[in-house]
Amino acid sequence: MIFTGGGARRRTSPAPRVRVPARPHQRLHADYWLPGGVCGEGGEGAIRRSRGKRITQRRGAIKHHKIHEVNGHRFVAKFFRQPTFCAFCKEFLWGFGKQGYRCSVCQTAVHKRCHNKLLGKCTGSSAHSEATVYLRERFKVDVPHRFRPHQFMSPTFCDHCGAMLYGFFKQELKCEDCDVNCHRKCEKLTSNLCGVNQRLLVEALASRTASRRGGEAPGTSSSATPASTNNTDILEQQLEQSTAYDIFRKTGRFTPPARTIPRFRKYTVEDFQFIKVLGKGSFGKVLLAELRDTEYYYAVKCLKKDVVLEDDDVECTLIERKVLALGTNHPYLCHLFATFQTDSHLFFVMEYLNGGDLMFHIQQSGRFPEARARFYAAEIVSGLKFLHKRGIVYRDLKLDNILLDFEGHVRIADFGMCKLQIYLDKTADTFCGTPDYMAPEIIKGLKYNQTVDWWSFGVLLYEMLIGQSPFSGCDEDELFWSICNEMPSYPRFLSHEALTILTRLLDKDARTRLGGTECMHGDIRDQDFFHAIHWDRLERRELETPFRPRVRHPMDTQYFDKAFTGERPRLTAVEPHVLRSMDQEPFRGFSYTNPNTTDR
Repeated sequence: MIFTGGGARRRTSPAPRVRVPARPHQRLHADYWLPGGVCGEGGEGAIRRSRGKRITQRRGAIKHHKIHEVNGHRFVAKFFRQPTFCAFCKEFLWGFGKQGYRCSVCQTAVHKRCHNKLLGKCTGSSAHSEATVYLRERFKVDVPHRFRPHQFMSPTFCDHCGAMLYGFFKQELKCEDCDVNCHRKCEKLTSNLCGVNQRLLVEALASRTASRRGGEAPGTSSSATPASTNNTDILEQQLEQSTAYDIFRKTGRFTPPARTIPRFRKYTVEDFQFIKVLGKGSFGKVLLAELRDTEYYYAVKCLKKDVVLEDDDVECTLIERKVLALGTNHPYLCHLFATFQTDSHLFFVMEYLNGGDLMFHIQQSGRFPEARARFYAAEIVSGLKFLHKRGIVYRDLKLDNILLDFEGHVRIADFGMCKLQIYLDKTADTFCGTPDYMAPEIIKGLKYNQTVDWWSFGVLLYEMLIGQSPFSGCDEDELFWSICNEMPSYPRFLSHEALTILTRLLDKDARTRLGGTECMHGDIRDQDFFHAIHWDRLERRELETPFRPRVRHPMDTQYFDKAFTGERPRLTAVEPHVLRSMDQEPFRGFSYTNPNTTDR
């Protein structure tokens, strides 16, 4: 996905256990190497070789949400699109803080201030949970509800998950004894607390505990944020216009994408004329845009605020802005010119890299000649080392995130998965990345550092040289098993230098992997594979590119997926009630103009 990271799938479950499917030994073809003196098929020391898989589609990244574990509940922050009630205090979630918590196991929805007050532990089904056992033994409370189908004559909400009940005739269930309402899907998840008011019971217990300690029970408060104004109509009017082609028709000359922005000031959505869609994802889309009354062209990444809030990704968005701004100081990182926002969207004004991404070019050519792959790999190495020296782990290196600029040089883009402040012995442990490129230590749930990027770099280099993925599986679990247990197959057309660097990069031990702390093979730039690269000239962008995009005019999008470029350049509208309920406070200070990229 171009710039967006938008194909990303988000998870709330813990890192999966890697199961071992019953896979037969795979007989190696005669045209494949067995590096390192290892044994082939059969006999002691035999190893499993993965089956290569041709690259036929784009692969989205995955990332776990931050999980708040309280009494067995696995709460994840969530922005509720519909009016939802808190399962504890029975008040609205939206309008009282905007983001509540929802348990990923039992779907209970609560305020953030209420999530640690629920009684007992969550086990999915509450009929025999520890909560029921505790209440049965301590308070003699073990009364199951008597639910019956019921037809509600007015809008009603589920007392378990907080969402609205739906349907027209005998929509959902109602308890005959205590009037608790719930969805049919929530019936088995509802605790045996018929007639019990959890809130009063918890307050009584808190008061009793406080009186014993001579203190007072802590209170909580919430404040509503004023609703923001709806400017979706204004956005639609701006996006439906498309007059940028007139400049090219009148002048007849090619204007390359801008590398600066005219002047240092605060930019807004009214300053840009949107022309084409370059890419899309679950967060939003990337649009080709022209700065009004100029001949400057940019790629503008547009993110929907409600989706960012719902996925609890505000921090990732701010990190992306920080790394993009930092990347202005390096020739092989995507450059950021400005950011701004409306009530419904966030906007990143970036370089328009009209050469397309490496995924597009691999699908067109099958694989790259070794010289071309070496050139791209060297520029990627330069960009990765720049990030690593500043304590940044990239975590989403893949063909889709490497783009070509107007001259054919690479740009590393999409920094939404980055982790900051990883210095010395500091590590990360979040399960995230694109499955095909994940290092074994991430899959196994171990702590890791920048060496995971060198594993991903090895996978990317393998794909450029061979035209297929080094590991494969019929599903995600089998793919993870292959990454952790199998060795890639290396075709005989690979040079010895390419084979050597690939085996050193795809070392399953992070310590001895090329780039690792205990690697005995030196710096990656000193490998024989890069012997022909003059690194000083490369850092100054003085090396001739092996491929130069044949761009015919400023609006030429031939290197982008036609499924995107054929769409109308317009933003997805946000529903008015969602817009009114959205908390704008997390986005305060997002607007920014990069002083290092302005003409004056």
